Amino acid sequence: MDASYFFTQFAAYNTDWLPVNVILWLLLLITTALVFMRPADMRSQALIKGALALVFLWNGIVFFFFYMTLSAVPGGIPMVVIGLLFATDIFRKRITISLPASGWVRYATLAWAIWALGLYTIAGWLTGHPYPGGPLPAAPCPTTILAIALLSTSMATLKTTRLLFTLLFALLLWWAFFAGTFAPAMYGFYLDLTLLAAGVYGLVMILKNRPNAGVMG
Repeated sequence: MDASYFFTQFAAYNTDWLPVNVILWLLLLITTALVFMRPADMRSQALIKGALALVFLWNGIVFFFFYMTLSAVPGGIPMVVIGLLFATDIFRKRITISLPASGWVRYATLAWAIWALGLYTIAGWLTGHPYPGGPLPAAPCPTTILAIALLSTSMATLKTTRLLFTLLFALLLWWAFFAGTFAPAMYGFYLDLTLLAAGVYGLVMILKNRPNAGVMG
């Protein structure tokens, strides 16, 4: 897959599904704001997980299997599994997403969320990838950045049975390191170096919170 194919497929997808992309972006924007403002509200927790599940499933099925078909296996399959895991935790309630009350993690989480939900796309436009040829906020890469940032806030309070979380976070890190390396190197899409940086951030957060993590199970 060369750079021409990559940007051509993005343009086709964005053109065909612009209204859906706007709706998915608004869902992520609204549910992220809600869970930051009301983390103790179980409805807010369910809504953000539901929004993430929907966006990852959409990206995995529609974006990869109908447009970016050459990346369907490394991208589409993990996205679908991630979506199913987020949907599962709506009912299992093992993961609690919140904005830390203070400290550098609070500001890092806010910065990643703002970047993923808006600035990522604007930066793409300003660096030579305007609509429709560049990713919109609900595309796989910015959504992965957002998910890593949000899940990183839950590590310190994660409940003891964390197998679901471990698999979910591992798949997110897979995409962060795979696409965050592949897209800049193969297509010259250097904006995805921020996806790679989000993957590194996720690993740092795992190490930081390891003493607080529960046992696998």
